[in-house]
Amino acid sequence: MIGKNIRLQAVLLLFTLFLHGCGKNYTKDASWAMETFGGLSLRQKVAQMLIYRMNMRFLSSSSKKWKEIQSLLETDGIGGVHIWYGDVGTSLTLLNKMQKYSDIPILVDADIEYGLYQRFPEGTELPPFMALAATGDPDLAYAAGKIVATEGRSVGIHWNFAPVVDVNNNPRNPIINTRSFGEDPDQVSIYGKAYIRGLQDHGMLATAKHFPGHGDTEKDSHSSMAQIPSDALRLWSVEIKPFINAISSDVDAVMVSHVHAPDYQFNADLPATLSKFWVSDILKDSLGFKGVVVTDAMSMGGITNNYSDSYGLIAAVNAGCDFIIQNGDFKGSIDVIEQAVLDGIIPEERIDESAFKILRMKEKIGLNGNRFIEMKDAQGSLKDSSFQITANRMAAEGLTLVKNETSFFPLKLAKQEKLYIIDLYDHENDHSESITTKALRNLGANVRSFQLDESDKKYVANAVLAEIPKESTVIINAFVSPLSHKNRITLPEYQEKFIQSLSKKTKGLLLNSYGSPYLIEDFPMVDNYICSWKESSIMQNAFVRALTGRENISGKLPITIPGVAERNFGIPIRKKPIWFVQEPARESGKKLMWVLPAEAKADVSALELLLDQAIADSAWPGNVLLAAREGQVFYHDASGFHTYSKRRRMSPSDIFDLASISKAVSTTSAVMFLVEQNKVSLDTKVHKIIPRFAQKKDDSSKARKNITVKHLLTHTAGFPAFKQYYLMDIEAADILADICDTELVYEPGTKTIYSDLGLILLGAVIES
Repeated sequence: MIGKNIRLQAVLLLFTLFLHGCGKNYTKDASWAMETFGGLSLRQKVAQMLIYRMNMRFLSSSSKKWKEIQSLLETDGIGGVHIWYGDVGTSLTLLNKMQKYSDIPILVDADIEYGLYQRFPEGTELPPFMALAATGDPDLAYAAGKIVATEGRSVGIHWNFAPVVDVNNNPRNPIINTRSFGEDPDQVSIYGKAYIRGLQDHGMLATAKHFPGHGDTEKDSHSSMAQIPSDALRLWSVEIKPFINAISSDVDAVMVSHVHAPDYQFNADLPATLSKFWVSDILKDSLGFKGVVVTDAMSMGGITNNYSDSYGLIAAVNAGCDFIIQNGDFKGSIDVIEQAVLDGIIPEERIDESAFKILRMKEKIGLNGNRFIEMKDAQGSLKDSSFQITANRMAAEGLTLVKNETSFFPLKLAKQEKLYIIDLYDHENDHSESITTKALRNLGANVRSFQLDESDKKYVANAVLAEIPKESTVIINAFVSPLSHKNRITLPEYQEKFIQSLSKKTKGLLLNSYGSPYLIEDFPMVDNYICSWKESSIMQNAFVRALTGRENISGKLPITIPGVAERNFGIPIRKKPIWFVQEPARESGKKLMWVLPAEAKADVSALELLLDQAIADSAWPGNVLLAAREGQVFYHDASGFHTYSKRRRMSPSDIFDLASISKAVSTTSAVMFLVEQNKVSLDTKVHKIIPRFAQKKDDSSKARKNITVKHLLTHTAGFPAFKQYYLMDIEAADILADICDTELVYEPGTKTIYSDLGLILLGAVIES
């Protein structure tokens, strides 16, 4: 190996011009990266360019997987680790152990488009990108990036292979679909930029994918190479435009995909991943991208169906790719690339450029200073109630109502009317009741549910159809999301015919898409349609809240649904909570008995989260909740503290005095509605609404004329604390007249005395 000092001099000379031309992300002091690079052998440089794929799950010392990892760390090293799934405990132990044994910090990445929950059960679940765009609020895309970065870094993930900035302008695209921000390149650029900033501002590296664009294709590159349009004007104004914007936003990496534009590119048959034309000539030279170029997985059908692993590796490196998601054989991949360099097939300068870029990325996020994670990082970030509140807002504001021809929203049911719910799964062997079905039943709806999946036969669907009476109220939850290797984004044929037949049987049918927004194209006869975007629990819960009038519906389509709706269309619905009529509980004559929730057929999974959200939102400092059914107590627990000062924790045995609760819940809420409707303001003088209030001539006359709605709400109007009207045999009108004539005990606004009189008067203001 060349001596360290000589190596450093050579590297400094080699990268003088390279550094001069780098973008903002890579122009800071490079002392650690430069020094580290100078001490690497050829094999170690190659190892920095490769990703080791694994689950962050427990590995015993004797396992084959751990022995392989140990051997790699002791020899060539591991440049990056790609996490499929994991848990916090293993990250805090196994990942820290790997970092400890590695001479160079390991760069850890993951595909976490929908939040850390996509890979770690402890993370926050987020809506898909298309749902974020449907909210019309780019700040929520930034918030999504912040949540992902904060939670991801706490478990040792440094690099997110997101956002997807593909322009989804093909309704039949089987793999991008709701993963995109939409069909308009400008909208995709705006939301992509916001998400990138959210990641980077909170310490995580960002990736724009899948260059040069995977939106307008009907093939899934996981299965085969996908073709995109070859029209040059179209490519640069649509597909490539969001990447130009991402690069101008200093995105850290660009992922190249296994797609080709045969009539546009040099060598029509090559996927972009292996194409010097796309990677070097267009991405690096024409677009001026100086960051890291990462391949899509080289194990995908777009590569493996046409090229050997060795051919793919060498071609990707020569094309200009810096970070390779190789096909599972880490050491074998090093062997192939090293030999290609020794044989003169790959210039060593090509390896040097890529390895140095990876070291610079590690330096940018501070891995040279601290590569380890601690329990306090995870405890301070994961299960953060404010993150969940934000995620719930994203889901609620993203729901998009496209058709409401029979005024399905909010749901209307006659007394004891049955609600028929069908969960349609576009995959096999799944007859589980959806979260939606369970939630509506738990809210008290008289639910009759059915489940159909791809493995069912036509006669099963016919049997379900026969069970549903004419003109019933029916909800079809269609689970049809983009999934690798599925190669379609539609329902099975028998399910399509089932929906068509059911639409002839009832006009009271709602089709709810938990996936592709384009689903309604195949069912123009269906009168009611809503895009709920994904089958995730967060989207299902948002749909249930909207259906029952507990949330506004305000989403706008980020795409056009051909023949149905244009981009930016959405039917707004104001919330109006509905309550299901239930049969009165039977008198058991027994004492209360504490039971498990399952014994009472109760689902309490969401209670703790909802209560924690209320406390985090300062709705109250603490609570005690007891829930019972027919004498069986299935939930009794406490959360939070007695006061906002958090000195005394709530206990299940605490008892609350609910006196005067109507003042806060009813009277104050009514004033809030009136203010919102511009019918009154906090500064409105009371005598302007109740003229009687200014008629009596006494020492308080002038002061009474200055009393406002705000004074009454804040108990600063000057009234005495109370009068014993409940002991007086007088009518309500006489009570109001007496309050209007009451002498004030202090100047309005100078002190606070809790007074019943002010709130009674405020009730009259509201009525008037």
